[in-house]
Amino acid sequence: MDVETNRQRAMERRDFGYYEARNRGCYRDVKSKDITSCKGNASILQRLRASLQVLDISDHHVYNHFVVGEGDDLGWLGYFIGKSKYLYDLRITSWGEGENIEAFIEGINRNQSINSLHIGTDLRGVSFRNLRPFFRNNNNLYQLEFNFEVGLECAESIAFVLDENRCQSLESLRFEDCNLGEDGFAVIATALRTYPELEELHLQHNNIGLMGCTALADTLRGWEASNLKHLDLDGNGIDDQGLQTLAAGITNTKLEELYLSDNLITGAGLRSMSDYFQSESCCLKTLNVLRNDFGDEGAVALADILMGNKSLTSLHFISHQSGITNPGWAAFSKLLCDPSSIKSTYHSNHIITTIGEYDMPRTPLNIRRYLELNEYPHPAIHKILKSHPDLDMEPFFQWKLKLLPVVINWFRSAGSRMLANNLGESIQRQSLQNRELSALYKFVRGMPDLTVMSYWQQFVMNAQAERRRIDDERRRLEDERRRLDGERCKLDYDEEAAWVRLGGRPRSEGEGSSNFVSGVKRRRQE
Repeated sequence: MDVETNRQRAMERRDFGYYEARNRGCYRDVKSKDITSCKGNASILQRLRASLQVLDISDHHVYNHFVVGEGDDLGWLGYFIGKSKYLYDLRITSWGEGENIEAFIEGINRNQSINSLHIGTDLRGVSFRNLRPFFRNNNNLYQLEFNFEVGLECAESIAFVLDENRCQSLESLRFEDCNLGEDGFAVIATALRTYPELEELHLQHNNIGLMGCTALADTLRGWEASNLKHLDLDGNGIDDQGLQTLAAGITNTKLEELYLSDNLITGAGLRSMSDYFQSESCCLKTLNVLRNDFGDEGAVALADILMGNKSLTSLHFISHQSGITNPGWAAFSKLLCDPSSIKSTYHSNHIITTIGEYDMPRTPLNIRRYLELNEYPHPAIHKILKSHPDLDMEPFFQWKLKLLPVVINWFRSAGSRMLANNLGESIQRQSLQNRELSALYKFVRGMPDLTVMSYWQQFVMNAQAERRRIDDERRRLEDERRRLDGERCKLDYDEEAAWVRLGGRPRSEGEGSSNFVSGVKRRRQE
């Protein structure tokens, strides 16, 4: 009796139990065409029963899009989502006029296979807090995306769920065009203090302002081991003060991409990022500042803060929208190749490969050529040879002639590398050889006394080495003579012993022979 009563109550509420009871405990028994408003929805439910992986809920009648119509489309869709073990991407952009949204939410809460959840419409009066079981039970969710007008109340609900049910698998969080405002984003940023695993934060067009920058900076500073690599803050009304506040927080990250387009940033704000770009921990590779009117002052600031930076490869802006003129481009040219001295050229920026728009149509030709050199191995060598046709050797005289072989080897190595990089046309090989000879001549001319002294010093060193060789040879020969004298003494001793056994040494050569024969006969008779 109690079981029947519970079943009837479930049917009245139309919760997950209602659909389970309607399906008689086996969700494959229900025919999809009998429970949906159109043939397309029936097809999607049929595939969802099997192994459908990507599902869009929208108001467009296209493939894989579930269009909510009259009746109980949402309730049954939620039921089969809760049953699915294969669905990994769920995108909700429209509820239509469907009913039983609570049952649909309950079905999502029962799913544990969804990896990516996109919500592009409001929940029609249902609090986001109702999704707490989904975040608590799903250990596979790595991407969460919102794309609708999120009010303060909804933002607080989202923050509450994220804070209460920490989803350790979450890697990417998107609030795109949500117009969160300063207050709404501040509560979201506070909730993210326990999410250092996040690798991507997409927050474009939310008008977070100074308060949002402060809240985000506090969150980033609180992450002891941050994994954040991508931060998109386009169109958020960020001014110089906001950027300065934010710069203090991103120093604690491994950020590789930073997007700051469509904001209110000037040269003062860009210069406030100097410490970040000069730090050894800076990993940033891409910086987008499109549609910020920072002018030549901002260009000079960017060139200054990138001097010595070892990570940034792409700096994107639109020159005519940013107000950059010849002085600004001159600062970028000096950043890439400072021709004031060989040392300054060597310490120029050889890392960055893009300045301006993505295909650099408005970037001056000389800057594009320097950027092209940065794509080759050993760009400093090429820039030195292009910028200094007559190399000054005087700074190297302090090391005297010890550095001369290094200089010669440098020229020869530069020639081989230029040929390997197909850059031989820009600097002729004969010109390179002439520079090598010129450098050698400058060493000799700049240190004539040292050159003569070096000759006689080398002569003395060679004479001393030859004397040591002769002395070693004499010692070797004396050792050999003593060894031979010892062998001769031993032979004399053995010979004398032999004569004693033969009866004594003969007085003459003939007598010696006869005594030797008679001695032998005597021994035979004995």
